[in-house]
Amino acid sequence: MKTLLLENVLAAMNIQTNEKQKGIQIRHVTYDRWDIESYTVYFHWTNREFPVESIKKYQNVFIVTDTPFSGVEKLKPEQIIMVEDIEDSFFQFTSYYRHLFSIPVVAITGTCGKSTTKEMLKHILKETHNVQATIGSKNADYYNLDYLMGINEDTDVAVFETAVSKRGDMTESCKYFYPTIGMITMIDVDHTDKIRSFDDYLAEKAKIMEGMNNKGILILNEDDRYLSTIDTSKFKGEIITFGKNRDATFRIKEVEYNSSGMTFLMKHKQMIFKGYIPSLGEHNVYNAVASITAAATLGVDIGYALKRLSSFRHMRSHFEIIEGRNGVTLVDDTWKSNPASLKAGLETLTRMASLSQRKIVVIGRMAALGKYGNEEYEKAGRLLGDLGIDVLITKGFIARDFEKPAIEAGVNQRNVYHFSEADEMKRFFDSFLKPNDIVYFKTGGNDQDFDDVIEYLSG
Repeated sequence: MKTLLLENVLAAMNIQTNEKQKGIQIRHVTYDRWDIESYTVYFHWTNREFPVESIKKYQNVFIVTDTPFSGVEKLKPEQIIMVEDIEDSFFQFTSYYRHLFSIPVVAITGTCGKSTTKEMLKHILKETHNVQATIGSKNADYYNLDYLMGINEDTDVAVFETAVSKRGDMTESCKYFYPTIGMITMIDVDHTDKIRSFDDYLAEKAKIMEGMNNKGILILNEDDRYLSTIDTSKFKGEIITFGKNRDATFRIKEVEYNSSGMTFLMKHKQMIFKGYIPSLGEHNVYNAVASITAAATLGVDIGYALKRLSSFRHMRSHFEIIEGRNGVTLVDDTWKSNPASLKAGLETLTRMASLSQRKIVVIGRMAALGKYGNEEYEKAGRLLGDLGIDVLITKGFIARDFEKPAIEAGVNQRNVYHFSEADEMKRFFDSFLKPNDIVYFKTGGNDQDFDDVIEYLSG
């Protein structure tokens, strides 16, 4: 983070500084009581017991609080910053810190594609820009402060995922990052356990426009049927689109699979560009073109962006192809499972598999679907049959909901198996797998058993 003066931090929260608080440098800001060190401003956000004795060994620790706490008398009076509302004061600080830097900030949201698009954009930029970005798929709200504080005087551009798992998430993330460029990759059913209505989930994603104060640049997937329904009438900035639709600003013209990745043609301003990504699946072409769109808004040459993407290394467990033992191909797609990501994964599997390969799907539960669960399991099960999956293996009792519709849609009942433990699957695979089989793994439950089985079968 940029080193701050305590008096400036307090002024940002409309707090009068006393003489003992002047001239003190602040090098760390946190709301985690176990993350306190010297030269820290700590926002005491909870009523949990505060470790007064443990912080007395540190120099220049200042506690912002709206509630007196036990042991406060053991600290120096100038260390205690009393405020009326801790949340209001905290977000006054985040606004102050963010606006110290006149840099473009890209916020990427959507049901699927956030992490990959962000990683692709970061890969395009990192040779020529100092980029502060979300790490991997760590996009939960409790990472936001650390990501914000990672911006400093050397940062050229920031690229953050703004995930939505409950009401208020988008608004809160924007109160950290104040994005100048917003992107929605695509929308489908997800997180409807906490946001009960899909319409409300879509509306929550669309709040990225309010978070941008309805100005800046908004990038949308032109082909997404749900995004076409959001009201953009109040957005006064520029809207840029990507997709296959002929009206897309960055138009995907052709997509081809090959053994190592995808080639595609893209049209922009009457010019045709040819691209290649070492990742499989049409959905990854969308991710690539989305990242190119964002890069172009940042002034990056399109040809340079395409060249950079040709060396992009795909994210772990995002349709990761692994050479298994005895000539078996493994596909680790266990990063997440919702209806959209499962559909994309299964369709990519069937496109990459040869006619001589047995397509074996090992599937766990989809996560966070709420009242839409039964309908989405039914649709996914039928998709398994429609795509001609040869063998279906379900793991965990919830995943059994895939079986009946899959059988009804054409999966041979004799080729449907169910397991509860990793060791059961290992023993089964020892005798069942044949050379040239392709085995696709998908789950949404952070199930360690999937990792164990994939590692066991790896070459």
